[in-house]
Amino acid sequence: MNSNQFDEQLKKSVNRYTNVNSGLKRKTWEGISEELFIAPRRRKKRKRILVGSIASVATIALLIFGFMTETGQAMIQDIKELFVEEKNQEIELEGHKEEMKTQLETNEELRYIIYIDEDRYKLIEGQDGDRVEPKEPLGENYPEVYMEISKESGVPSGEIVKQIKTEIDKEGLEIVEEETVNNPISSTMLRGIGRESANELGKVGNQWDTPVHRYYVTEQENGQVFVIKQAYFLEAAEGHGARFNYMLESFKVVK
Repeated sequence: MNSNQFDEQLKKSVNRYTNVNSGLKRKTWEGISEELFIAPRRRKKRKRILVGSIASVATIALLIFGFMTETGQAMIQDIKELFVEEKNQEIELEGHKEEMKTQLETNEELRYIIYIDEDRYKLIEGQDGDRVEPKEPLGENYPEVYMEISKESGVPSGEIVKQIKTEIDKEGLEIVEEETVNNPISSTMLRGIGRESANELGKVGNQWDTPVHRYYVTEQENGQVFVIKQAYFLEAAEGHGARFNYMLESFKVVK
């Protein structure tokens, strides 16, 4: 018996003896969703429950896809990587490597997860979206620094890009970059830099505190569009700007 035949036989045996009905699968997934997207004030108290829920998801994955099949193994691996509460990531800033300790953050309404550098940043939930901001205020002499995550429904991504261009212009910034990218997420990326003065269109500033706004527009299969806006300044491009992108690599939409 070759490996494919063995996989198929094992899958049939598991399905025959476990007899997991569709109602149980639905209830299990609903339970996982409830545990994943719990309110912030309850999240810390229920970490162990979430871990147990992850194990339940892995079990269902085994029953549905089989122990040895490629599909089953890939799905289980995704779950392990997706729902770990904390993980370390090696990043490189200005040629130096360092460890970034990240914490899982979730949003029930927007249905996404992201890992945040818990030593330097905090996630603030808002009515229209969420913001990742520095834990320590930078001071009045610095431009705003944040990463904002929001979702648009019923509006084509192309139209949203046009709206962003208008917003960049109103903010007194000049668009210096617009392209389709795959990193840190597959999206349309726009970057605007503050102008030298309001009367000098097309001439961008080069001072340390010149504001930079970077947008990522990513469309999902269901037509919903996520917009991620990053705000920082020129001197912080290799600091906050780079850290925002490292965190954004972990951004995932939970269907």
